[in-house]
Amino acid sequence: MTDLIRSQLSTIFVMTYCGLAASLVYDFFTVFIRRFAAGSRAGRAALRLLCYLVIGLLAADFFMYCQNGRITFMGAASFLLGLWLWRRFFYDIINFGEKDEQKGEKTPGI
Repeated sequence: MTDLIRSQLSTIFVMTYCGLAASLVYDFFTVFIRRFAAGSRAGRAALRLLCYLVIGLLAADFFMYCQNGRITFMGAASFLLGLWLWRRFFYDIINFGEKDEQKGEKTPGI
């Protein structure tokens, strides 16, 4: 395997995991806002802004690691792939208890 292929594969894996982490951060902040900052409109806006700032810093750090800060099509596409994978496969992990909690039911298995 050549060095170019190796670097491209590492970029794909790293940026996919960055997308997964960004979705996790976004969902964490969404649950936090829903539970603790439900009354304050300014508090929700500040937390949402903080969430986007954290995701931006996370993405910048991952881009710096894998491509010295350059944003390429492959890196952006891999990031979007990670976002899609989170929504497709792992999103229900966080929302599983939220639906039952809103109904007043106890989450099974806990």
